[in-house]
Amino acid sequence: MRVHVRLGVGVVAVFAMLVATALSPRGTEGQEPGRIVGTVRDAGTGSSLQGAQVFIAGTSFGTVSNSAGAFLLLDVPAGQVELTVELIGYSALQQTVSVTSGSSVSVSVLLSSSALQLDELVVTATGVRRKIEIGNALATISAAAEVSVRPISDISQLIQGRATGVQVVGSGGSIGMGSKIRIRGSNSASLSNEPVIYLDGVRIDNDTKSISFETGGQSPNRLNDINPEDIESIEIIKGPSAATLYGSIAANGVVRITTKRGRAGKARWTAFIEGGQVRDIGDYPANFRGSDAAGNFCPLFDVAAGICTQSSVASFQPLNDPATSPFRNGAQRRLGLSVSGGNEVLTYFLSGNYANDEGVLPVNDSKRSTFRGNFGAQVNEKLNFRLATGYVSSDLGLPLNDNFALGLMGQGLNGFSTRSINNGWGEFTPEELFTIQTKQNIRRFTSGLEADWRPTNSISFRASGGLDFTSRWDSQFFPTGEAPAFLNFDQGARFSNRFQTFNYTIDVGGTYTRALTGSIDSRTSVGFQYLQALTQGTFASGFQLVSGSSSIAGAAVTTSGESTLEQRTAGAFIEEQLDFGGRLFLTAAVRGDKGSAFGSSLDAVYYPKVSASWLISEEDFFDMGDWLTSLRVRGAWGDSGVQPGTNDALRFFLPIAATVDGGQNVTGVTFGGVGNADLKPERSREYEFGLDAELYSGRAGLELTYYNKKTKDALVLRQLPLSLGVGAGRFENLGSVRNRGLEVGVNTRVIESSSLSFDLDIVGTFSNNELVKLGEGIPSVVLGGHQIHAVGKPLGGYWDEPFTFSDANGDGLIGKDEVQVGDTAVYLGTPFAPRDISFRAGLNLFNDRVVFTGLLSYRGGQALHNNTAAWRNGNSNTQELNDPNASLENQARAIASKFLGTDAGYIEDASFWRLRELSVTLNAPPEWAESLRASRLSLTVAGRNLGLWTDYSGLDPEISESGQANFAMEEFLSQPPVRMWTARVNVSF
Repeated sequence: MRVHVRLGVGVVAVFAMLVATALSPRGTEGQEPGRIVGTVRDAGTGSSLQGAQVFIAGTSFGTVSNSAGAFLLLDVPAGQVELTVELIGYSALQQTVSVTSGSSVSVSVLLSSSALQLDELVVTATGVRRKIEIGNALATISAAAEVSVRPISDISQLIQGRATGVQVVGSGGSIGMGSKIRIRGSNSASLSNEPVIYLDGVRIDNDTKSISFETGGQSPNRLNDINPEDIESIEIIKGPSAATLYGSIAANGVVRITTKRGRAGKARWTAFIEGGQVRDIGDYPANFRGSDAAGNFCPLFDVAAGICTQSSVASFQPLNDPATSPFRNGAQRRLGLSVSGGNEVLTYFLSGNYANDEGVLPVNDSKRSTFRGNFGAQVNEKLNFRLATGYVSSDLGLPLNDNFALGLMGQGLNGFSTRSINNGWGEFTPEELFTIQTKQNIRRFTSGLEADWRPTNSISFRASGGLDFTSRWDSQFFPTGEAPAFLNFDQGARFSNRFQTFNYTIDVGGTYTRALTGSIDSRTSVGFQYLQALTQGTFASGFQLVSGSSSIAGAAVTTSGESTLEQRTAGAFIEEQLDFGGRLFLTAAVRGDKGSAFGSSLDAVYYPKVSASWLISEEDFFDMGDWLTSLRVRGAWGDSGVQPGTNDALRFFLPIAATVDGGQNVTGVTFGGVGNADLKPERSREYEFGLDAELYSGRAGLELTYYNKKTKDALVLRQLPLSLGVGAGRFENLGSVRNRGLEVGVNTRVIESSSLSFDLDIVGTFSNNELVKLGEGIPSVVLGGHQIHAVGKPLGGYWDEPFTFSDANGDGLIGKDEVQVGDTAVYLGTPFAPRDISFRAGLNLFNDRVVFTGLLSYRGGQALHNNTAAWRNGNSNTQELNDPNASLENQARAIASKFLGTDAGYIEDASFWRLRELSVTLNAPPEWAESLRASRLSLTVAGRNLGLWTDYSGLDPEISESGQANFAMEEFLSQPPVRMWTARVNVSF
C-alpha cells in the first residue's frame, strides 16, 4: 500500500513542478494583449446559439457563448489569430481575426446547421483525429450539453438510445442498481461481454456484479460511480475493426469518457440545484384463493376433476393496498457547483457535487459526493500537460430482492388472498425484512496525467499514465432476535467484506507526418500500452451474535478468507495512414499483445486492421444534385480480442484444513484449477461497410453501417472425468460465435425558422446473434432458467417443451388431462432484442426560450421468462389456477407449468414501446439573468419512465432477477422500474 501512496504523491509533485515552470513569466515584447467580443447565431434562423465552444486554434484560449449567443475572449495575443467556433449539430467554423495591441475587436459568427459532422474531432488510440479519417462508425455523445436538460442519474441513462449498435439493458427499479451494455451483440459464451471503459485515458474498473454476498440478484455497477455532471463527451468505439489498437481487451467495444476541461479566460461559474420525486408504479398480481362452501381450498384444477365445487374466490395483494404497502414516495436531491477558466499558461476545471437519493423502499438510499480537479499547463508552444483527478465517496443502502427468500417481492407475491391473515404477507412481514441492513461504501480515486510534445511540425509524442483505485466495503447485518427466522439469521449474523482494486494504465506513442507527393500525405504512428489490474479482498462473517451487538467480535461462530486477483497486459502497435488530398484516407495497422492470462505456451498474439474512408462527394466526377450535400463511403476490417479470466490458464492449488484421527488438525492442498498451457484470447474478426450522407444543405443526415463479426477460439468449459481429481473441467478455445447487423442513424431538422425549430433523430439497430460451434464432443451448455447455449441459435436462448390444450368437455375449465406436452424442448426466443429503435425529438420555441425534448424507445423480437408467474403457480395462488374468469390459454399454461414441467407458456414475447424521457426547459430572458448578475438562468422539468406499451403479462419486460449477469435473464420477483419527476435550476455566472 505504501508504494501506491508514494506513486500518487509523486504524480502530483511532478505536475506541480511543471505548473511552476509553466507559470514563469513569458511575455511578448512591446505589445499588450487585446480582446475579442462577439456573438454566435444560427445562419438559417438568426437565433442566438448558447453553448458554442469559442477558442483560438492552437492555444488554450477559449470560452462558451451565453444564452444571448455572446462571448468574450480576454488577453488575446496581438496579431492574426485563427478563431474556431464549434457546436454540436453545426458545422465548425474557422475565421481569421486581426487583434490590435490593447484594443477590442468585434466578431459576428454565423454557424450552419449540419446533421453530419465529418470534421468532428475524436479520440483514438493514436491520438486526436478527425472523424472523416476513420473508416469505422463511431458514436459521439455530447454529455455536457445534455445532462442539464435531461433526467439523467447515471451514465447508462446518458448512453441509452443515443448510439446505433449499442443496447443498454436495465435490471430493476432499486436505486443504485446497474445495467448491462452490449455493443454489437454478445461475442463470448463464457467471458464478459461488457465494453472496456476509459476515463480521461485511464482504464477504469467496470465490475458489473459489484457485490460479495446474497442480495437476491441485482447489484451495483462501478460505471455508475462516475458523475455525469463532470462529463464533456462520450465516444463509443463499436467493434473489433475499430478497436484493434486496444488489443486483447477490446473485442466487446470501447467507451472513452472525457471529463470537462477549462479554457483560458475569466472564471466561469455554473451551479445547479435539483429535486424530484420517485414513485413505484408497479401493478402487482393479486393472490387468489378459490374456496368451496365449507371454506376449504378449491382450485380450478380440482373443480375440473370433479373433486370440489367452488363457491367463492378471494383475492388480495398487500403490495397494491395503500394500507399494507411498504412503498413510499422516494426523493432525489442534488446540487453542484463548478468553475473553470485560466490563462494562456494554466487552465482549470473544478467541481463538487452532492446527491442524496431515496428509493421507494425504506432500506434503499444513496448518498454520494464527487469532486473533480482538471488542470492544463502549456509549458511552451511545443509541450503541454493535462492532469485529470476525481474522487467519489458513496454510501448505498440496498434492499433484498429477486431470487431470495428474504426479498420483499416474494413475500408479497406469495402471500394470502385476504388481509385478515398476516396482513396478506407470506412468511415474513416488511417490518421483519427491513431490520436487515445491507450496505456498500465506496471510496474511489481516479487520476491521470497526460503529456503532448511536438518538437517539430512533423513529429509529435504523447504519454499518459494513471491509476483508478477503489476501496469497497460490503456489509450486511441481521440483528439478533429481530431478523426473520431464516437459516438461523434470527440468532444474529454479520458479514463484512472489504476490497481494494488498483487499475494502472501506461500509454505512450508517437506520430510522424510527411508529404509523399504534392497530394499524398503519410502519417505513421507507433505506441505501447501497459495495463495492470489488481484486486485484493478479505471476507469475514460471524453468526450467533450477542444480543445488541453488531460486530463480528460478538459472534460465537466466525469464518474468514481472502483473495487476490492480478492481471497484466502489455502491447505495442504500428499504424500507417495515407491521406489523398483530404478526400481519401487509407489506414493499415497491427498490434501485438502479451498477457499474464495467456497460456504459458503462447508467446504473443497479433491483431491486424485495414480501413478506408472516402469523401466521394468532393471528387470532380461525382454529381451530387441539389439534394445531396456530402457523401462519405467507408469500410474496415480488423481483429481484436478478449483475454481469458485471470486463473483460467493456470494450474493452481487451494489450501484446505482437515481434522483426522479423532481431533488432529492437518493442512493440505487441493486442485483449484487444472489449467491449460495452450489457452489463447478469444479472437473477434469483423468487417464493416457504411456511408454517411448529408442531405438538403445539412437539414438531414444519414449514417448506414453493415457489420459482420465472427469470434473464434471462444472459451468453452470442457468437462473432465471426476476420477482425475482436478475439478469439474477446464476452459479450452473451442467455440465460435457470429454477430451480424445493420445500423441506421437518421438526424433531421424538420422545421427551421427564427421562432420555431423541430429536430427528430432516429437510432436503429437490427442484429442477429448465432452460436456457430461449441467444439467436438461438447453438448449444449445449459445455463439454468431454461436458457441454453445451443449451436445454430442465439447465445442464452430460451428452450422448453411446447404444449397444446383443448377444453374437450366444454366446461370452460382446463383440467390436467386436457394439456399435452411435447417430448423435445424447442427454441422459444432470445433475451436480447434483435430490433432496437429509439426516437429522440427536440422542439425549440421563441428563439430557444422554451425547449422540449423526448426519448421514445422500441425493442422487438426478444423474449423474457416470466418466472414470477410460473413460480406462483407452484404455490397455487394465481388467478389462472383459482378464478374461473381466467382465459383458457392462461389456465393451460398454469397447468403445464405446475404439473407437467414446462414453462413454455411463460416464456413470452417481451417486445415493448417505452416513453423513457420527456423534459421542458425554460431559458430565462437575458435581462432576468443579468438582474442576478448571471449570464444564464434556466429551469428544467423532466420525467423518466412515463409510459409503457407491451403485450408482456409480467411486471415489466425490461427487468432481470440476475441483474447484470452475462446471460441469465428472467423476471423473478424483481422490483420493476420506477417513475421519476425532477425539477432543476441551472445558473451560470
